[in-house]
Amino acid sequence: MLRAVRFSGPGDFLRDIFSPLPPRVAPVLSLLGLLLAGCGVDGPPQRAPARLEVGTGRSFTALGDGAVLELVRGCQGSQHVFVSMRAWELTSLTARVTLSLERVEDGRGVSSPFAIRLPFEAGTTQDAPATLEGLLLVVPDPAASLGREVRLTASIETEAAERATDTRSATLQWGTETCP
Repeated sequence: MLRAVRFSGPGDFLRDIFSPLPPRVAPVLSLLGLLLAGCGVDGPPQRAPARLEVGTGRSFTALGDGAVLELVRGCQGSQHVFVSMRAWELTSLTARVTLSLERVEDGRGVSSPFAIRLPFEAGTTQDAPATLEGLLLVVPDPAASLGREVRLTASIETEAAERATDTRSATLQWGTETCP
């Protein structure tokens, strides 16, 4: 036989709901509800954050400790360093790329501003990094930084709002490469 459900106050809500049930069923349903409350549906697996490695060259060359960053004379009279990058865990291959070169000793910027939207090339396998190679970072006054330790910084922000930055230090020297 069912009893009338009454609402006498917020504290009596569950008792009032389960009052029409036999005495043994109400505790079982309460326990089942608590167990199911902890069994939510998991969302999509979390991706690792985007990672970036800045290097040099027309094709990627890593910059290790004590590396030399080669300054190249351009065909139009200016000078630059070639910058290349590798990135992992990107969901969007198009990114705003920002590059800078500064002297380590005093933080003085020695490159022209570089901030442009560019596409990375997808890796050839699932685990291979996306690449962006052969970017020209202009150094307007090389005399201010030749033979000194410089800090190369690259930052990206993809269209999917993924962000990554990498910084490497090297000694800036004239390279042997010339324009074709």
